Amino acid sequence: MASLSLPKVSLFCLLITLAFFSSPSAAQIKCNIRSLYQLGDSLADAGNVIRTPGASIIFRADKAPYGETFFKRPTGRFSDGRIIIDYISSAFNLPFLNAYLGTGASFDQGVNFAVAGGTALSTPFWTARNIRLPAWNTPLPAQLNWFKSHLQSTCGSNCTQTLSNSLIVMGEFGGNDYYNCFFQNKKIPEIRTYVPFVVAGIIRGIKDVIQLGATRVLVPGVYPFGCLPLYLTTFPDTNANAYDQLGCLRNYNEFASYHNRYLNRALVNLRREFPNVGIVYGGYYEALLTVLGSPSFGFNQSALLSACCGTGGQYNFSFRTVCGSTGVGVCSDPARYVHWDGIHLTDETHRRMTNIIVSDMISKFGCTNIRDSAVLSSY
Repeated sequence: MASLSLPKVSLFCLLITLAFFSSPSAAQIKCNIRSLYQLGDSLADAGNVIRTPGASIIFRADKAPYGETFFKRPTGRFSDGRIIIDYISSAFNLPFLNAYLGTGASFDQGVNFAVAGGTALSTPFWTARNIRLPAWNTPLPAQLNWFKSHLQSTCGSNCTQTLSNSLIVMGEFGGNDYYNCFFQNKKIPEIRTYVPFVVAGIIRGIKDVIQLGATRVLVPGVYPFGCLPLYLTTFPDTNANAYDQLGCLRNYNEFASYHNRYLNRALVNLRREFPNVGIVYGGYYEALLTVLGSPSFGFNQSALLSACCGTGGQYNFSFRTVCGSTGVGVCSDPARYVHWDGIHLTDETHRRMTNIIVSDMISKFGCTNIRDSAVLSSY
């Protein structure tokens, strides 16, 4: 996996540079970002899926020990604490986003529309290809409809000013589209043929928010699937060469990398089409690999690919006894674990990753001075 070394090193350098940055409020002033809008899946869900009628989720983010580290209670976030969008909110001195389906919640400075399990493409696309999705799937087009309804009810036909001072986080999308394929016994060569469709769906979503008036959009790539305990447990390989130097499955990481490269090429074309809009790729894949490859961050190196909350096997993960199930244990110090429940990450990992992502994002948005960017180390 030598091809990963350059982005890992460059992102790590960005992280080190953050130590010299000033306060989070400076990012808000220089970037003029006054509200945030998040669309996506369980990596960004702040409580929508637990309020979705008929939803039956594998990972019970509505039960302890979810939320134990920061919120001290389950909030519907799939972590022991904060997720990446929470740290992004802090970077711009904004409150955490409330879930769109929450009752009585304030949406004054943005909304979280993300729903666990959400796909980039709507259910009929996958049904036509013999891929089953949950009946309650809330894909990107449905989340965009929520977004439009919210705008209509708050600023009507005069939303340009609101959106020009906002950041839209478009995903991560794609992870569930592919998850449903992988876990319904589709093979990688076939799933690769779906990547252009998934990316096209994401691009349509970006165009949609741009047409509504968005001027800054962060577009995250997918995680390195081959480093997630759930994938490592489900798709073991007897060939030692199937694993990279970190112990991740090469072919699943290469697939994720293929999606991200395809997405990046599409974003290049989109920037040409909309030269006055800031469209930035969010390197979630690269940031997670940097965290995994940096012993100085203090994560438990003997459990680097193991879930903190779970039970069973080499990676402390089993579908039979997932985090949140009765009797499932949790590690004593989640801050020393990268992985929370087998597919989602810990509060501390999200903090480390957001340091990298925000630094890169702010510089590419052309804020006045990179030294006025956010420092998240104190959060």
